[in-house]
Amino acid sequence: MSPKKRKHLIILNAVIVLVNIALFSKALLGLSLFDGTPLTISLAWTAIIVSVIAFFKGNSLILEQKETRHLMQDIRSLNDCIPVFQEAIHKGDVFDKNILKNIDQIKRFKRKHDTINDILLQKFSAGEMSFQKFSSVLHDVGDVIYANMRSILNKISAFDVEEYETMHKKGFKANKFSEEKMAIYNEYIVFVNDATQTNEDILLKMDKMLLEISRYNSLEDGDVKKLPAIIEMDELIKNANLYK
Repeated sequence: MSPKKRKHLIILNAVIVLVNIALFSKALLGLSLFDGTPLTISLAWTAIIVSVIAFFKGNSLILEQKETRHLMQDIRSLNDCIPVFQEAIHKGDVFDKNILKNIDQIKRFKRKHDTINDILLQKFSAGEMSFQKFSSVLHDVGDVIYANMRSILNKISAFDVEEYETMHKKGFKANKFSEEKMAIYNEYIVFVNDATQTNEDILLKMDKMLLEISRYNSLEDGDVKKLPAIIEMDELIKNANLYK
């Protein structure tokens, strides 16, 4: 449940409670369900019935309401992407599977990044060229992962889920307008799939980098640049930077 939806639920139920306190508190209006004039008893029962309807109907509408997504606010780092992805999850949504994978990718990246950095500090001093080369690659990898995650969130935010689902429910009608609109939606879906796969490829390259680092106790700068994992990572980063 998103914070916005939770806030609406809290406000609704608080208002219901406060109104009933005001109506039935002896210090205020002092209505009673059994004591008083026929008019005040009638008002009391009416208030109870309205409160019950408002509780069930209001809470139901809020819980079932599909929210307009404003996903890109307050994203300043890779860590900020996780709660935004979690807010973007909607049961049965076309992007839900990728969203869960993206969250897992961020967590895996952080673990791999920390592990590689720890091993590098065991094998090299922070001032060595070999350490600086690996650190530079890790930094670039983080930038690419972050850029991809932001791009994915942008596409999800711009995607009109309700219209897409409505078109599918009504069935696809083969006319120029519907074909063009569906083609646009498919581009969004393909983009998210490809960006998610790019992140997965980067994580695989990080595993290869970790394996190669563990094989060497010392490396010259020239040797580092020739490592297959570094070459593959540099190429992947270069291609990913063209992929926005």
